[in-house]
Amino acid sequence: MSKTFSQSDVASHNKADSLWIVVDGDVYDLTKFQDDHPGGKKILQRVAGKDASKQFWKYHNDSILKKYQKQLQIGSLDSKPKPATDPTPVAVPKKEASKPKPSAAIPAAAEQSEALEPFGQQIPFADPSWYQSVSFSSSPCC
Repeated sequence: MSKTFSQSDVASHNKADSLWIVVDGDVYDLTKFQDDHPGGKKILQRVAGKDASKQFWKYHNDSILKKYQKQLQIGSLDSKPKPATDPTPVAVPKKEASKPKPSAAIPAAAEQSEALEPFGQQIPFADPSWYQSVSFSSSPCC
C-alpha cells in the first residue's frame, strides 16, 4: 500500500459509518465488513479508530489476516517502520556444499540400521500407553 495515515487520521474514523482500525501498523477500513464479521459489529465498533493489534491477535491467526488483507487494507501508519531494503543481493550457498560428506569410518550398514523415525512418531496423535502410565490388562475396571 502506498497510502500512509497518521494516528489522528485513523482516530477520526471511529463511527459505524466510517470504521478504521490499525493492526500491526497497517490501516484497515472495516466499514462494509461490520455485518460480515463473525464476532459481530459491536466488537469492531469498540476498537474503531484505534490500534486493535492486541485484540486481533488474541482471536485470529495469520491466515485470517492474509485472507482479508487485500480487500480491507487501505494503507499503513506513517509511524510504521519501513522494511529495510538492501540493494546488494545476498548469495545463498548451495545445499550440496553444506552437506557433510560421508566418512569412510562409518560403514554403510550402520547408516541404514538407524531408526527412520524417532520414537513417538509410530502412533499418530498419541503418546504410547506406557508413557501415559495406563495399563490395558484383562482385569475389569472400576
